Amino acid sequence: MKIDLAHVKDPLIGWTIQVKASAAKGERIAAILIAVNGFDVLDKKIDPPADQWQTELSQKGQFPGENEVRTTVTDEKGSETSAVDSWS
Repeated sequence: MKIDLAHVKDPLIGWTIQVKASAAKGERIAAILIAVNGFDVLDKKIDPPADQWQTELSQKGQFPGENEVRTTVTDEKGSETSAVDSWS
């Protein structure tokens, strides 16, 4: 499983967070959990399971200090793959 995370500062709203997940051969994406600064912002089951999935989230406001996006992708067999993007 491959997870790509990126963030871009948007002076009008705060942050834009881009998440892309791609399943490896023999895998299918069954669920996605995205947490921003420790708070779950997306918990989604993918039905039917997919080979690829992506979304873009907007976080409003300014968040001083350390910031973190943690994404966990679960495949059909229940195996989890996680990725983290952090910035200050």
